[in-house]
Amino acid sequence: MDLQLYLQDFLLLAIAHFLALISPGVDFFIIINSTLKYGKKAGIITAFGIAISNLLYILLALFGIMIIKENIYVFNSLKILGSIYLFYISYYLINSRKRDLFENSIKHEKNSRLVNDFIKGFLSAILNPKNFIFYFTMFSITVEKSTPYFIQTIYAVWMFLAVLLWDIFIVYIISLENVKRIFNNYISLIEKVSALFLSFVAITILYNL
Repeated sequence: MDLQLYLQDFLLLAIAHFLALISPGVDFFIIINSTLKYGKKAGIITAFGIAISNLLYILLALFGIMIIKENIYVFNSLKILGSIYLFYISYYLINSRKRDLFENSIKHEKNSRLVNDFIKGFLSAILNPKNFIFYFTMFSITVEKSTPYFIQTIYAVWMFLAVLLWDIFIVYIISLENVKRIFNNYISLIEKVSALFLSFVAITILYNL
């Protein structure tokens, strides 16, 4: 078993996933809304809902890749489509305008039912088909016919934990003005760097075909 090869695939998967993760999307603003309205506990429960939903998409994407990876033509076609999708994400990030992520965010905690917070986070992520497309794309890059099941499990667990821990980190950022200000100032640069890296990944996929 070539552990070095799997480590390279894992690093590619982890970096691409994290860069896509830190670029604010719908889930990001759902977490901000829950935290500012109902407090840290509500924000964390919302983050768990988002993470569980992502885990379902991760497992579906991984299972789908395991089924079709025997057919090289279908597999390569999906890699091409996945590359196009990564270029699309890169285009969106590179053209995103600088904005205040926390504009008009005034904290006013209210009473909240934690079940509702979980459902809100879960639905936010499960109703976003881009999550499944992204995971499917990333697994088409890193999962091959020879990839052991326990390596695939490591990929899935890592991506789930990355989503959960990052979203919880966002909850705590909101309560720290200095950290929030730094994040807000550099998010535009983060998005541009993410776009370049994801474009590089897409080009690498197409080149290796």
